[in-house]
Amino acid sequence: MASAVRAEADHRVVGNLPLELTSFVGRRRELADARRLFESSRLLTLTGVGGVGKTRLAIRLAGALQRVFSDGTWLVELGELSDPDLLADYVAVTLGVRPVSSSDPLRALIDFCADRSLLLVFDNCEHLVDSVARLAGAILRRCAGVKILATSRESLGVGGEVVMRVPSLTTPELRGPRAFDGLARYESVCCSQKELRLWCRVSC
Repeated sequence: MASAVRAEADHRVVGNLPLELTSFVGRRRELADARRLFESSRLLTLTGVGGVGKTRLAIRLAGALQRVFSDGTWLVELGELSDPDLLADYVAVTLGVRPVSSSDPLRALIDFCADRSLLLVFDNCEHLVDSVARLAGAILRRCAGVKILATSRESLGVGGEVVMRVPSLTTPELRGPRAFDGLARYESVCCSQKELRLWCRVSC
């Protein structure tokens, strides 16, 4: 019984990734490419226009890697943070770092991460690019067990960064008698041709 409890504890998922409430449509190729790139880099930035699906892809990739990082996979949502001077504090709070009086928040954060195995997901960095770049660089230089996955409309410009652009999903045009042929190649289509034909007969 004790060994079973220990085994279960060893497989606990640590972190704050949100549960996905809807199905993950498409992006099989991008997910595989991102995972391959992340294997050889400690900083991967997913770039692309707003609304293209960078956050969803990052969360799915982070979820697939959760058990690799024994101290957790942590999503840091930066969209609502407007003051770059609060970035280190904001990340520290997300990770549960206890505040240290009269201490540099960046030093406290690095001390916390130094001996840990962590995946940090910095989401929506575009309005804080310079500050995120400095923070990411400092963490990666001093915390060997930490990897960073970022989403932004532009790259961070940090040494060793790998950048992957996330394209828009391609969608078919359903016109003509053979409109449903070849739909399997479109990742934005998540149902069968038979289901589509039935839907079209009912709705069109």
